[in-house]
Amino acid sequence: MGPTQGNHIKIWIAEDDDELRQLLGGSLAQEQREILLFENGRAVLEALERSSYDVLVTDLMMPGADGIQILNKAKRLHPDSIVIIMTGYASLDSAIQAIRGGAYDYIRKPFRLDELEIILKNACERISLLRENRDLLRMLRETKEELARLKGTWEEHLSQLLRICWIMFGEKGNPEMDLVLKQINPPAPDFNLKKREAEERALESLQRLADLKKERSITEEEFSTFKKILLKKLTDE
Repeated sequence: MGPTQGNHIKIWIAEDDDELRQLLGGSLAQEQREILLFENGRAVLEALERSSYDVLVTDLMMPGADGIQILNKAKRLHPDSIVIIMTGYASLDSAIQAIRGGAYDYIRKPFRLDELEIILKNACERISLLRENRDLLRMLRETKEELARLKGTWEEHLSQLLRICWIMFGEKGNPEMDLVLKQINPPAPDFNLKKREAEERALESLQRLADLKKERSITEEEFSTFKKILLKKLTDE
């Protein structure tokens, strides 16, 4: 099962300190957020095997499994999901290593709840953007497939009509046959070819942008900007 869809965000919080865990679960809860709490690292590793999440906020040092182990497994099983590391000052170097290993961000203890809320809000916005990009690519692919299907259907019907014409009127050049051909095969069938070609170019460009973002050749902000330009160009055409 993949990450949750729509505006609903599934957030996991892993913290072995009971008081802090409950505090985080209560303070970060919102209407469109589903909060699930874990008291140790082993519980998180087991949950990763059978379920999915959108954002995982995990302490770096926990019994059962530490934050690095959780991060590695989380990114392997759910590469598009987000991991945020909570760490004490003494483990700052490990937190930096976690960022290099794919963590979205880290926050040093002790921290204010509003500091974590800002990081979490940005993470949720990124999740929403990823969903929007996936939906856009899916719609473009479906449009391309539908246009190809319609073109194939038209060509099939035209071929059948032409065979009937040959049978009815004989060799090419017959005036009656020429009249029929003009009626069933107009010079420019209304396929909206310009729009279809523009959509295909937009799809190819978006796929290329997604590859560049995945390779980290462009940033999330650059990707969003280029995507808006492509969409505007597609709409204008």
